Amino acid sequence: MKLLPSLLLLCLSVANASANPYPPASQKLPPLVLQSHGIFWAGGEIVNRTQAGTQNVGDLKNVPYNQQQILVGQAYVEYFVPAKLRNGKNTLPIVMVPGGALIGVHFLTTPDGREGWAHYFLRRGFPVYIVDVPGRGRAGFMTDQYNDVKAGVAPPNSQPAIRGWDSSAWLEWNTGPLPDPRPTHGPNDPNCIGNDARDPKSPPVYCNGNLMPALDSEGYKHWLGALVPEGPVQGGSDPGLLAVMKKVGPAIWLGHSQAGTTGGRLSNLNPELFKAAIGIEPAGACNLPPEAEIKGVAKVPQFSIHGINQVGRPDTGPCLDSYAKIKAAGGDATYLSLPKLVKTPLFDRIPQAGIWGNDHIMMWNSNSDQIAELVLKWIEKHVEKKKVKTPW
Repeated sequence: MKLLPSLLLLCLSVANASANPYPPASQKLPPLVLQSHGIFWAGGEIVNRTQAGTQNVGDLKNVPYNQQQILVGQAYVEYFVPAKLRNGKNTLPIVMVPGGALIGVHFLTTPDGREGWAHYFLRRGFPVYIVDVPGRGRAGFMTDQYNDVKAGVAPPNSQPAIRGWDSSAWLEWNTGPLPDPRPTHGPNDPNCIGNDARDPKSPPVYCNGNLMPALDSEGYKHWLGALVPEGPVQGGSDPGLLAVMKKVGPAIWLGHSQAGTTGGRLSNLNPELFKAAIGIEPAGACNLPPEAEIKGVAKVPQFSIHGINQVGRPDTGPCLDSYAKIKAAGGDATYLSLPKLVKTPLFDRIPQAGIWGNDHIMMWNSNSDQIAELVLKWIEKHVEKKKVKTPW
């Protein structure tokens, strides 16, 4: 059968269009072989809806909303188990938990199409569990209180606010200046240590890192796409997150931002579920708030990584004191600064990796694998108890 020239040209166009499928970045890595991959929801409570009014369901008319059920407070988990486990049956899983008003995609594909931290640790033999915290993403939240306001049966002030990031986070996270109209990097200034506008006595200092590969239109859309709304969850997210650890654990908790501090707090209260708690720029500037009482956390190794977004905060000193208390109680706590710091009595207490330019979403930065290696080396030395020299 012969193709007409016009039809042949169309076929060639289709073939060329599919010749460069996503992902756009080739890392020339071998195939990633999994033993299993799946999802589950952890925790949550089956409750009756609260929305006023009725709905039509199939052939039934005027079915009351408040007689139907919904699941609330659950965490969504997607898991990947590699075909070859690094330590056989003794391999510890890693539970990756995103920061506030964010979802688990920050541990997956980077804005320039490279593999994320989930893939990095999978390739090194760890089972990986990626969480969407209750109230976000595929965990979701109840909409009834908002629908009641729209229907006029509840006052507007009865509904809680929905939290969500926008492009201003580009500055807030020290990724660069505010996008206007497109995002840019800031100047490369390794001497800059920011205070992230959290010191009421000092004006904000933003260092504007230079390692986020999201400057083109597709990368920027990828970056924005992870900023999902966070709805209210009655009773908070802790029960759902603990349910994850009960299903998976004991495990290594790797939490970003808010989830870093959450991991320290929960491991302090439930040490039997945690083999380690790792904070990636934890929200409180350390895994465990300085005022917290040291209890179970002395049984759970703690590690936190801090970039230009954090090391200048006013609570750096109290956090170092908190980690010193953990060590004094027989525990293991490491506070690592990525950038090299100027010599001061405070900064001289902090181990330093000598890496500048990472912003708050360092799992997506162009050197994300380098930062993941720092985490891996710490796990090998402090959790798996191997003879490994940490690179700082």
